[in-house]
Amino acid sequence: MDEGMDEESEFSVEQADEESILVRHSADSHRYAFFIVAEAGRRALGDSVTIGNTASASDGADFAGSARLFAETEARARNLID
Repeated sequence: MDEGMDEESEFSVEQADEESILVRHSADSHRYAFFIVAEAGRRALGDSVTIGNTASASDGADFAGSARLFAETEARARNLID
């Protein structure tokens, strides 16, 4: 498993490749899969799928925006998006 920035981070990277990046919310274990797409000759994050943890009291949608920002930062750092 590929860990994200540090143990204190709200999210961690579980998987990343040329097609997608999967991040996990550290506290509630919600997972977010973001697809990497070509837009106007550039690679960017496209649609996503939220895989909510039904055992958590929180809704996975509550963290979707933060998850996208984290995924964009990590994908850019890994040269997966432009």
